[in-house]
Amino acid sequence: MTSNQATATPPMPTKIGPYKVVAEVGVGGLGRVFRGIDERNGQSVAIKILHDKYARNSKFLGIFHRELLIVSSLQHKHIVSYLDSFFDPPNCYIVTEFVDGWSGYAFLKQVRRVPPLVGLCIVIDMLQGIDHLHLHDTIHSDLSAANYLLDKKGRILVTDFGLACRLEVEDYRNYMIGTPGYYAPEHISNEPIVQQSDIYCAGLILFELITGKKIIPASNDRHGTLELMRKIKIPTIGLTDLKMEKALNTLLKTSLSFSVSRRYQSADLMMFACYEILRRYGVRYARHAIKKFLVDQALVPGPFEGHDQNIYKGSPSS
Repeated sequence: MTSNQATATPPMPTKIGPYKVVAEVGVGGLGRVFRGIDERNGQSVAIKILHDKYARNSKFLGIFHRELLIVSSLQHKHIVSYLDSFFDPPNCYIVTEFVDGWSGYAFLKQVRRVPPLVGLCIVIDMLQGIDHLHLHDTIHSDLSAANYLLDKKGRILVTDFGLACRLEVEDYRNYMIGTPGYYAPEHISNEPIVQQSDIYCAGLILFELITGKKIIPASNDRHGTLELMRKIKIPTIGLTDLKMEKALNTLLKTSLSFSVSRRYQSADLMMFACYEILRRYGVRYARHAIKKFLVDQALVPGPFEGHDQNIYKGSPSS
C-alpha cells in the first residue's frame, strides 16, 4: 500500500442508521461530521462519527462515549440540540440539529472582523451556553472559533464537547489540551482546568472577532505561549469612541488575566460586563444585531426586519 493510499480519506457513507447522508460538512481530530436527512420525518440533521482509525480504539471510544453522555444531558437555546445517538463499536454516532450557517472560523474567514458591538453580541450569546454548561458542573475545555456556530438567523450555538470535562471526576491536570491560538494558561500548564478557563477562551474569541487577529499566536510551544500569556498587554484597537475602547480594554484585560482569581469568576459576570457596554450604546437585541450584520454583509438576503440598532458605533474607521 502506498503512503497516499494509507492516508486517503475514507469514502463518504451513503447512510448512517436511519439517516441518509447528504454531504460532509466538517472534520476534526476525533471524527467527521455529515449533513444527513432523517428518512422518518425529512428533518436535516448533523451526524458525527469517529474516524475509522479510532473506531476500535478503547481510549477514543471512551472519549466519544463521554461526549455523547454530555451532549445528551444538555438542553439550552445556545447549545446545539441533541437528537439521537448510537453506540455499538465500531458503529457509533451522535446526531444533533443541523445548523444552517457557519462555524466561527468560517464566518471570520468571510468577514475578517466584526464591529465591536456585534462581537459583544456574539460573545454574550456564547457565554449563555457556557454558563449553562458551568451550572451543570461541566467545562467545555476547547472553546474556539471552530467550536461555536452562527446560523443565518443570528443564533449562536456552542458545539463540540469532545474535550468537555465534569468537575467532580476530571480536570485534565498536566495535559496539553485545546486548540492552538485558543489555549487558556491551564490548558498547557500543570494547573487544573476550571470554569474560568472557558472565560479566558471567550476573551480570546472576542479579541479576534473585533480585530481579525489572535492576541496569542497559534503555537504548540508550551513554554513560549505561557510566557506570552504572563506578559500579555491589550493593544489599542483603534475605536472611534474612546469610552468604548476603554470599556473593551477593561473587559479583555479581566477575562485574559493569567491569574484565574483575577478573571471574571463566572460566565454570567462576563456576560454582565458585555451587556453593560451594549446597553450604554443602545444595543438590546443581540440576535437582531448579528442578523443585521449578516444582511449588511450580503451573507443572508435582506431586507433586514428587526429592531433598529446602530451596530457600527465605535467601529474603527478603516
